[in-house]
Amino acid sequence: MTVQEFLQKYGITIKNSHLFDQALTHNSYANEKHLKYTYQRMEFMGDAVLQMYVSKFFFLNFPKLKEGELTKFRSNAVREETLSEIARSINLSQIIRLGQGEINSKGYNKPSILSDVYEAITAAIYLDQGEEVLISWLKQTMFKYISTPGFMDKLKDYKSELQELLQAENRCDLKYVVEKETHVPKENKTLYTISVNLDNQKFGIGEGFSKQEAEQNAAKDTLTKMKNK
Repeated sequence: MTVQEFLQKYGITIKNSHLFDQALTHNSYANEKHLKYTYQRMEFMGDAVLQMYVSKFFFLNFPKLKEGELTKFRSNAVREETLSEIARSINLSQIIRLGQGEINSKGYNKPSILSDVYEAITAAIYLDQGEEVLISWLKQTMFKYISTPGFMDKLKDYKSELQELLQAENRCDLKYVVEKETHVPKENKTLYTISVNLDNQKFGIGEGFSKQEAEQNAAKDTLTKMKNK
């Protein structure tokens, strides 16, 4: 799939193709092709754009949330895990320009690269098309994803909540332990099983297709058990 074909699905016709070349170029590809640019500057811009428009989304749609809650929700909405899942859901990996070594190590499926490129292409759309098209892109990708049923629960930072609870109790013996890593052929992903250990005892357990997701689920399980004691 070409970049043009990918963007046409979102009603976008490219004006300045160099912006998108930058946004989709990993440093491994730039090194191989002796290019003087990578997606890093565009990623910087995209991060700022997402911070602004995701803040506005939560502010307008959740009028009862206090500023502290808004900050947490925004932080978790634009974190690597969320952005990489959005990138996967729209098949962004098909148009990322990677060097051969990165292709061999399946860089197109790495959360860090996927999240970076989502930020970078968001910046390119904003710079190339303006605010109206940017908002349309976000509605079809970011806002659509975080508006799905149950996603708000994912935005809760259970790890921080558990840490704060333990600090209030003057406990600092929290450990996250990887219990198992299972390859799931159908998804071509690794399913992580992680436990929460307190006082050398297993309290909660969680699963996820990233360590971060599994740790969040394990922390949630631990909080539920502690509150039900």
